[in-house]
Amino acid sequence: MSTQKIGKKLYLLCALALTLTAGAGCGGKKDDAAVQAEPEKIAVPVAAAAAAKRDIVRTLNFSGSIDAFHRAAIAPAVMGSRVQRIFVEEGQAVREGQVLVRMEDFQLRQSAAQLEQLEADYNRMQALYSRGSVTAQQYEQVKTAHTAAKSGHDLLRNSVELRAPFAGTVIGKYMNEGEVYTGAPGADGIAGVLAIAQLGRMKIEVMVPEHDFVHLRPGMAANVKTDAYPDTVFESKVFTVNPALNRMSRTSRVAIEVRNDRHKLKPGMFARVEIIVGNTKNVLAVPTSSIVTRSGETFVFTVESSPAPFETTPKLVKVKTGQSTEELTEILEGIEEGAVVLIDNSITLSENTTVRITEVK
Repeated sequence: MSTQKIGKKLYLLCALALTLTAGAGCGGKKDDAAVQAEPEKIAVPVAAAAAAKRDIVRTLNFSGSIDAFHRAAIAPAVMGSRVQRIFVEEGQAVREGQVLVRMEDFQLRQSAAQLEQLEADYNRMQALYSRGSVTAQQYEQVKTAHTAAKSGHDLLRNSVELRAPFAGTVIGKYMNEGEVYTGAPGADGIAGVLAIAQLGRMKIEVMVPEHDFVHLRPGMAANVKTDAYPDTVFESKVFTVNPALNRMSRTSRVAIEVRNDRHKLKPGMFARVEIIVGNTKNVLAVPTSSIVTRSGETFVFTVESSPAPFETTPKLVKVKTGQSTEELTEILEGIEEGAVVLIDNSITLSENTTVRITEVK
């Protein structure tokens, strides 16, 4: 065989070997890629709860500022007088009728002199009128002037010594001694020298929309919580429900009365109010978080009743619901007592999803 033919055969054998080697290499990579692309099945961790007979307490929730039920701004009846002396400090308890502030009496002394003169004129005119020496018109003019002067004098006299209208606590001091009272409101919107309040009884006023307003009436129980005392629930009740709604906001003003015997609550504190509007006892209910709404219908995902943890696939069951709160929803049809329903991640699940039940509440 010639050297040229032998070389040609060797060339063909090498080409064939390279082709087989490349094919084997490509096939190996393709298999590895298939293995890597195969998805790993992951069970979604969810919690579950058993449907059971429970009491459903329906509530309405609002928020507002706490204020004293009975408070008053202490101010003179006339403007332009100077504060001469303030006898109390903020936080001090006062009794009814106690003198809190003394204003300057310049206007009072001036009024007293005028009243004295008019009183003399009135007494003289009365004597003349009884003898028929003056007309009835002249007598009535002097009498009217005397009555007006006496009323003005009494007003000024009551504006010199400012007294507590009721027993309470000084909650605000808005002026200092030597300042002139002008009647202008201060930084907190109160026009006065002092403010006092009874702190044993507080109130919270909330604006209630018309669709909730129809469910409220005086005497309903309520719970009040504050950021200052997060672990304390203050028992309270609805005191008044304004029968007229604001035409602009379509809301009604509702006042909540709160007992504050220990004076823990202070005016101006922020509070959350929960008004109890109904209590349905011993009905089949599930956590509201288990309810799934799809295409306008309500469902729950159910699983078998087994000790947690375990893996399974849920079943979507249509239910008919009744009363509902933030925590519980009444079940009228669809599942029986003891049925185990998923209570989280329900929106993203399907019947093909593998779930891992972490706990059954």
